[in-house]
Amino acid sequence: MLALAGSGASGYLVYRLVATPVAAPEAVPTVAQSSVGPAVTYAKEALHVRIGCAALVYLDLDEPRAGVSEQVADLRYDSRCGNGPARLTLAVGSVAGSSVPNGDLDAAGCLRAIRTGPLGPGAEVQVRKGAALCVLTAAEPAKLVLVEITEVGGIGTAGLRATSWLVPE
Repeated sequence: MLALAGSGASGYLVYRLVATPVAAPEAVPTVAQSSVGPAVTYAKEALHVRIGCAALVYLDLDEPRAGVSEQVADLRYDSRCGNGPARLTLAVGSVAGSSVPNGDLDAAGCLRAIRTGPLGPGAEVQVRKGAALCVLTAAEPAKLVLVEITEVGGIGTAGLRATSWLVPE
């Protein structure tokens, strides 16, 4: 009985596959059309800052890399002496940015944060563990970068983690 029922079900499935017309395949969406979002260029790359009291270092988020010249930098990290926390500010290589409460964002969330709460000229973001920053770079092609502060050590020491997406045109 079971063998007969199984062969009947198999026959019906084969009939449905043969009798059902096959639809033409849909076009594969491009990165700009994809509902998944922009292409990730790097994910959770570690950046380590180790400078002295009252010193600064420039960060390039297109690669990512610490210790670059001011002309290509997307972020500026300023350490303070004493109890004052270090600060991050946008540098000449960035177009816009936004401070966000944490690093639990995707590209769409970063773009929304920049659109609805941009950092003004000269605005500083306090370097504290768990804080995050979204930055839109001026590179060609432009990149959208989520920078998370993962650790804060002694004066001038911090650990950052960056994730980058290509910005759709």
